[in-house]
Amino acid sequence: MVSDNAAGSSWGVPQWLLSGLSAADETDRPTGSIPLSTETVCELISNARRRAVIRHISALDRDESVQMGDLARTIAGEENDIAPTAVSAEQRKTVYVSLLQNHLPKLDSASVVDWNDRSGDIAHGQSVDELAALVESIEHACEPEREHEPVA
Repeated sequence: MVSDNAAGSSWGVPQWLLSGLSAADETDRPTGSIPLSTETVCELISNARRRAVIRHISALDRDESVQMGDLARTIAGEENDIAPTAVSAEQRKTVYVSLLQNHLPKLDSASVVDWNDRSGDIAHGQSVDELAALVESIEHACEPEREHEPVA
C-alpha cells in the first residue's frame, strides 16, 4: 500500500484530495480545494471534451481568455490527431456545437470556467486549475501499462 505522503509526491495527487474533507467542512477547506460536490465533479470530468476544455483553460494565464472557435479547432485537432490548422470546417463545427450546447454551459454553471456566450470568450473560473490537477492525477494513475516482453 502506498502511503498518503508517497501518493501525493509520486503521482501528484493533491493533498486536499487525500485529506478526506467533506462538503460539511467548507470552512476548513485547504487552499486548492474544489467547492463542488463529488457528484458534480465526477459529472464534469466524465466527458473527454470537458476534460480537454478544463486542461486548455487551466493552461492559460489567469488574465487570458480564448475564443470558442479557436478552442473548438484545437480540440478537434487533438481528437482527430491532426494539427489545428488541418482541421476541416465539419470537424471544427462538430466540436463547436457540442461545446456551445452542452459542455460550456455545464462548466460555466459550475463556475469552473467563465464563458461569455455573447462574445465567445472562455477564461478561468473558480476551480479550473484544481480540476485540471485532479484530471491529470487520474489520467496518470489510469495510464495503461506498457506491454511487457514475454519472459523466456
